[in-house]
Amino acid sequence: MLGAAMATDSVTSRVHPLAPRYRGDEIIELSALEQAARIAEGTLTSRALTERYLARIRRFDPALCAFVTVLERAALREADRLDALRAKGKLLGPFHGTITAIKDHHLVKMTRTRIGSKAFDWLWTPIDDPFVKRVRDAGFVIVGKTSMSELGILPIVETPIMPPTRNPWNTAKTAGGSSGGAGAALAAGLLSVAPGSDGAGSIRIPASLNGLVGLKPTRRLIPDRSDKIDTWGLATNGPMGRSVDDVAALLDALCDPLHRGHFERSKTRVRPLRVGLFVEPPVGEVDPRIVAVVERAAEVLRDAGHTVERRASPKVELDDFVPVYQRFISRIPVYSPDRLGEFARWFWETGRTVSDSKASSLVRAFEETGRAVMEGLDVMLAPSVCVMPFDVGAFADLPPEQVFRAVTPLGSFTALANLTGQPALSVPFASIEGMPVGVQLVAPRYEDATLLALGRVLEAHAEAMVSSAA
Repeated sequence: MLGAAMATDSVTSRVHPLAPRYRGDEIIELSALEQAARIAEGTLTSRALTERYLARIRRFDPALCAFVTVLERAALREADRLDALRAKGKLLGPFHGTITAIKDHHLVKMTRTRIGSKAFDWLWTPIDDPFVKRVRDAGFVIVGKTSMSELGILPIVETPIMPPTRNPWNTAKTAGGSSGGAGAALAAGLLSVAPGSDGAGSIRIPASLNGLVGLKPTRRLIPDRSDKIDTWGLATNGPMGRSVDDVAALLDALCDPLHRGHFERSKTRVRPLRVGLFVEPPVGEVDPRIVAVVERAAEVLRDAGHTVERRASPKVELDDFVPVYQRFISRIPVYSPDRLGEFARWFWETGRTVSDSKASSLVRAFEETGRAVMEGLDVMLAPSVCVMPFDVGAFADLPPEQVFRAVTPLGSFTALANLTGQPALSVPFASIEGMPVGVQLVAPRYEDATLLALGRVLEAHAEAMVSSAA
């Protein structure tokens, strides 16, 4: 394991800024772990923090549409319960009393789960699913459910059930997807830290576009119960936040106890690694300004003692990836397909024509491609996203297949790690025309702590992000 070779000198983490118009509140600008520390020492209560965030949601979310549901009364009751526990000397977990929300494909008790679709209006639950229980066990107050693209397909959140989710750095632009609601809420200071999920870049894309840290963990590192639908393990839950500290701590909170320790291991510098620099997208073209950002990140890693060599990216045919993703989505049980939006219905119905054997053979081919790409390397460095964020509504009038091809550049560099099961981390590093730009690190399976440690190096040297458009 690369992590076993870590030295003892630590690298300081820092919190990335909120989008400019949402700044100015000292408590909100603290990291989630710093907020939890204040609650633990008694200088802040969970009730006061929850009220502060709920007020911000009421003020700012109408322009962003990051939330599908806000659970004010339930959140305040939970905050009071956590404060009572703290008064008795009991802390539930590392995030005791801090604020999060759940992406709207998980079951949260006493709520609907709509998955971005009118087809799931009926899905109401009196219980939390096991993943949400893990979130509560970490000590969080859940203030609501965040928006997502319909069935989690697209890397933009423009669904039939609500207005589009917008980017806090520039509300004319998309916040990405499918975890776009979580990304927008974090960048606007409407949450402390948040879980998302990633099936082809759905954590890393909004992380990059909103100036956040986002990790797609190693396949199956965070347990879930999606095996019957996602037999290949393309999608995984994972952490999003404004600092590597928060993301590493949330990863540990979501893992089984036997797999924890990423936070501590990530605080030390790894031995010199062989880093492959990939700037040619497997599909489409890359903005040369983004290439320049990634090359500056490569220089930071060189200065930190790592060997960085430019490599040719694998050429991946979009027509080979699409059937796998369509087959995965088609396994979602939709009882009223006619209630799906036009794009989601096309994607879901087309996936039902793809055989499991064809999809499986394509996945095996992609896994072999991933192994070949990593040959002789410890880590890959690449853009998180190869284009700047699209305007909201840019593709609203296109037919479904053209929509998918139009948004594909957002996931060009992210999808391969889902097919191989490797961990992949997006770290905000610079800005272009006032919009954040992330860089992506990919490592072998179970080297999540290595990625987080390298992420700390990039985080400490990230260029100032100042928006001219917010």
